[in-house]
Amino acid sequence: MDGGYVITLDQQFVFSILVQLANTCIMCFILAKLLYNPVLDFLNARKQRIASQIDEANKLLDEAKTLKMQYELKLDDIENERADILETARTSAVKSGQQIISQAKEEAETIRNRARLDIEREQAKVKDEVKQQIIQVSAAMSEKFIAAKISESEQERLVEETIKDLEGVKWLS
Repeated sequence: MDGGYVITLDQQFVFSILVQLANTCIMCFILAKLLYNPVLDFLNARKQRIASQIDEANKLLDEAKTLKMQYELKLDDIENERADILETARTSAVKSGQQIISQAKEEAETIRNRARLDIEREQAKVKDEVKQQIIQVSAAMSEKFIAAKISESEQERLVEETIKDLEGVKWLS
């Protein structure tokens, strides 16, 4: 150990370092050729795949937003249609109610008219019955007069008085 150096650079040591450096450079060159390009290609492919997935996700998000807006519009349309249907039903119910009321009024008027006709028929029937009774009473009176042998002039006078009395009778109407 001359000169006090700890590391001595001898020729074999320098050669060994140069060989190791050359091996390292060759190894780096081989690894770069064998691994760098495939790793770089893999990373680029992954980057493109992620970018396409993000683009597709954005497209799907836009489609979802569009569908949401369409559904909201459809819901608004459905709500408007529901309101229209309810209004139509209300209007129809009011018209139906008015028709029922007018039919009931017509039926009531028909019943009143029938009742009026029935009353008039009954009055005419009662009048006929009263006339029949008067005729029977007159016939009975005539029989009594005939039985009593009244003179002809007296019979005529009685018949005329009876007729005048019957003309003065007021009929119930």
